Amino acid sequence: MEVEAEDQIQVSEDGGTVWIHALDGSTVGRFSKRFGVDVHRTMTAQMSGEEQCLSCTHEPACPEDWRSFVDLMKQHHDITVPLDLISFPAVTSPI
Repeated sequence: MEVEAEDQIQVSEDGGTVWIHALDGSTVGRFSKRFGVDVHRTMTAQMSGEEQCLSCTHEPACPEDWRSFVDLMKQHHDITVPLDLISFPAVTSPI
């Protein structure tokens, strides 16, 4: 059975959180606009003695963090996450 990328990616209804799942079933990524970014090794790798975190933050995430998350998912897990999967409100400058 072949797993499609869209089967590995979940998005919350409000578009504020994205979860990425590896082929072994472990959650290897979480992007949250409110709580930050988690990029982890697979559970299989962790059970072999590797550390959990590859890149984690614990503060609200911004569009630059999203771009970094997308790049890290491709780099570490070869999972392509569409950059336009979620959006951020436009920033307006005070006049």
